[in-house]
Amino acid sequence: MKYICTLLLLLVAAQNTSAQTKIETLKGRIVSNTQDVVGVYVLNKTTNKGTITSKTGNFSIPVSLKDTIMFSAVQFKNKKIVVTQKILDYKSFLVNLDETLEELNEVVLDNRTLITAKSLGLPNADVEVLPLAKRELFAANNGDNYLSLDPLLNFLSGRTKMLKDRIKRDDMYARSKELRTRFVDSIFSKNLKIPASRIEEFMLYCEYDPRFKGITENKNELVVWDFLRQKSELFLKFK
Repeated sequence: MKYICTLLLLLVAAQNTSAQTKIETLKGRIVSNTQDVVGVYVLNKTTNKGTITSKTGNFSIPVSLKDTIMFSAVQFKNKKIVVTQKILDYKSFLVNLDETLEELNEVVLDNRTLITAKSLGLPNADVEVLPLAKRELFAANNGDNYLSLDPLLNFLSGRTKMLKDRIKRDDMYARSKELRTRFVDSIFSKNLKIPASRIEEFMLYCEYDPRFKGITENKNELVVWDFLRQKSELFLKFK
């Protein structure tokens, strides 16, 4: 009789343990009134597995009861929740994140102590914060979960290519902007004969040259200036 009671207790304990460790898929959506919700990191700290939100803020992640889920992004305050049965019962769990009021990469105290996000052990301290276009491309290529058809649909519809082209354009614009800051506008006007009202147009013209990317990375100002001089002559001739 004692053996039977012990066996029953073990079976009940096993069932309880199994119920507690049952893996389910938590589906939800990040919401915010002020910030973009794509690219928010969703980490199951209990299993150390994570995902990232889609362009609409949706996410899907495997969880069990009592798992701890962390939501983090540079534009939001970190938020932590513990999975309950009520949360699992939601068809789509809404997570409202608060905007970060101030973003600091590092702080120096008394000229001696360097405090960084990494030294404080903050989540994703080593993760590069992607620009919006790159976050949208990541979401387009990965979807809300591993069963999503979004990557295929985005590829077939041309959205993936559009986002890649946008990333290239943003990169070229950033390079053009940085290159222009090396010289004051008066140099463009006086030395290259480019009217002040057309400097932006001239820089765009330079971007289409296959050498442009390499030129922006060149630290030799003479090489850069020679490139701009050559392009200015062609620009004024054909424009």
